[in-house]
Amino acid sequence: MSFNRSSYVLCGALTWLSALGTGCGDAAQQTNSGPSGVAPDSNGNGNGSGDSNSNNSSPPPATNGAVAPSASGFLHVAGSQLLDDSGRSARLTGVNWFGFETSNLSPHGLWARDYRSMLKQIHDLGFNSVRIPWCNAMLRPDAKASSVNTYGADPYDGSDPMNEPLQGKSPLEMMDLVIEAAGELNLKIILDNHSRKPDGYMEEKVWYSEAVSEAQWIADWVFLAEHYRGNRTVVGFDLDNEPHGNATWGAGSTDTDWNAAAERCGNAILAINSDALIIVEGVEKVGTDGYWWGGNLSATRSKPIVLAKPEKLVYSAHEYGPEVFEQPWFADGSFPENLAGVWSSHFGFLMQENLGHVLIGEFGIKDKSAASGRAGTWFESFLKYMGSSYSWSFWCWNPNSGDTEGLLGYDWLTPKDWKLDALKPYLAPQFE
Repeated sequence: MSFNRSSYVLCGALTWLSALGTGCGDAAQQTNSGPSGVAPDSNGNGNGSGDSNSNNSSPPPATNGAVAPSASGFLHVAGSQLLDDSGRSARLTGVNWFGFETSNLSPHGLWARDYRSMLKQIHDLGFNSVRIPWCNAMLRPDAKASSVNTYGADPYDGSDPMNEPLQGKSPLEMMDLVIEAAGELNLKIILDNHSRKPDGYMEEKVWYSEAVSEAQWIADWVFLAEHYRGNRTVVGFDLDNEPHGNATWGAGSTDTDWNAAAERCGNAILAINSDALIIVEGVEKVGTDGYWWGGNLSATRSKPIVLAKPEKLVYSAHEYGPEVFEQPWFADGSFPENLAGVWSSHFGFLMQENLGHVLIGEFGIKDKSAASGRAGTWFESFLKYMGSSYSWSFWCWNPNSGDTEGLLGYDWLTPKDWKLDALKPYLAPQFE
């Protein structure tokens, strides 16, 4: 489910755009309850619920005494585990910072903050990665970024003037500088192809459009794969954000079979850049079973993704609570005990049966008291379900996401402590 909570989207209204429940941005859609499954043991700890918004810049200790993974190499998968070059366990636990996929063609918030300071704050809060949405339009020669302030001092670390290196730069050059700054902090980057045109995520159901053919989509990915080849900061390519609607998995249609397109694109990338993780999301519907946009990976049981380098495959799902869309499982009489079965049947079985590593590319919450408290119950339950096994990227860093808001308040500076308190027990060690 992706609506992508773009800075200008008011998801509440958009959630009802489709009779199928397509939803806003990431807003999910679906009218079918998820089938039950076997719940995995919880590896998680409890989470806090502080409501203050004080600036918290101290990173939490590494969870469960885990050894910090190496920042100097790339990542690969063995069974359900993500590993570094030395075979040490690694997980990506980070945030989404959007903007390159919007009409700004630049990360949001740079009108108020310096990009290096933003990344420093993300690192200071204990996260080890950033998922960066982008659109194909930003790669075009005439692409121009906007809403980047290059005057004044940053309120977090005093950088003055803010964003000076970004002045006059193209969107791709800005992305290069953001990635360079992230690398200096040992933050890992996931690039997420969120849409073909700026702000196009709500109307684009599959990986191609009238403006961007499949061939061009693959060519753009190959360009980025070559552009960042050997760059140890850029570890993963999320091929397409939230395939949904008419997107299928293993149905035999070249026009709609997302799994086949992902294999074509993933293998083209690996032929150029064999170090990158190829991140493949699910679809919305498999048969009559509907789930969140991009969150249904149940068809991988019969039709798994096949890559030339299988150890580079990471599956990805998106997950949201009743604030985004009132899925039927939230109203079920067995809620919240039913949730583990819903998750296991749609993506959790991959981890439970050592069939692959799963990145939860998006999950987020605005108000834990929403939906009579069911939003908070969903959030706590999902964190415990993921425990210390899954990789994840919280939606989102930006406060201007219509349905979930963000980790920062609208001053683009002050963290929402209750969200951080909930996430901190599940953070993986930072890369060193």
